[in-house]
Amino acid sequence: MIFNLRQANLQDLEALIQLRLELLREAGEIKDNSDIANLAEATRKYLGEKMPPGEFLAWVAEVDSQIVATSGLVFFQRPPYNGNLSGLEAYIMNVYTIPIWRG
Repeated sequence: MIFNLRQANLQDLEALIQLRLELLREAGEIKDNSDIANLAEATRKYLGEKMPPGEFLAWVAEVDSQIVATSGLVFFQRPPYNGNLSGLEAYIMNVYTIPIWRG
């Protein structure tokens, strides 16, 4: 099987939202479907605002044009300190692979 790895864009927004919801379900952060619509909408708003200026970057793995895995990188700025005078740092998050594609 050949995987295509690429940086995600806003055309991938709905897939990124669904994969994040699956990640949160598996992590036990979503207990039932009562607030899933609100969470999906909040995630849609966040990604729609943060992806265009590059404050949140995502990558996807595709098989036959289907996204099967994703990861994200969010940038944040701390006060400057020795070793990082800009204070700019990044956090890797949302690393998720659809269960049948793991291993």
